[in-house]
Amino acid sequence: MGEITAVVVRYYGGIRLGTGGLVKAYGGGVQQALKLLPVARKVPQAEYTLQCDYGLLTQVEAVIAQAGGEILQSDYAVDVLLTVSLPVLVVEDVAEKLRNMSRGSLQLHQTS
Repeated sequence: MGEITAVVVRYYGGIRLGTGGLVKAYGGGVQQALKLLPVARKVPQAEYTLQCDYGLLTQVEAVIAQAGGEILQSDYAVDVLLTVSLPVLVVEDVAEKLRNMSRGSLQLHQTS
């Protein structure tokens, strides 16, 4: 669990609940809300640039997608300049696959 803030509003109805009663009432409200909360796993990402030939573009896109990465921006000129976001844990594997498929010409450059 992380990055969750809960606010419970209780309008005073003339009955004093005491500390225990307030905790029980507020806790129950938060528990009901948490059951409805969608769950998503956050994976640390890093941004890189990569310049490739048009002939390798489809293969590069496939490697990035298989690694759980995302192409953030594509600039098409003489070559294709891609800005990609990759999970930190797979960057070395992706870099190695790119080097192998291009005989060493493709390299990831981390953006600052």
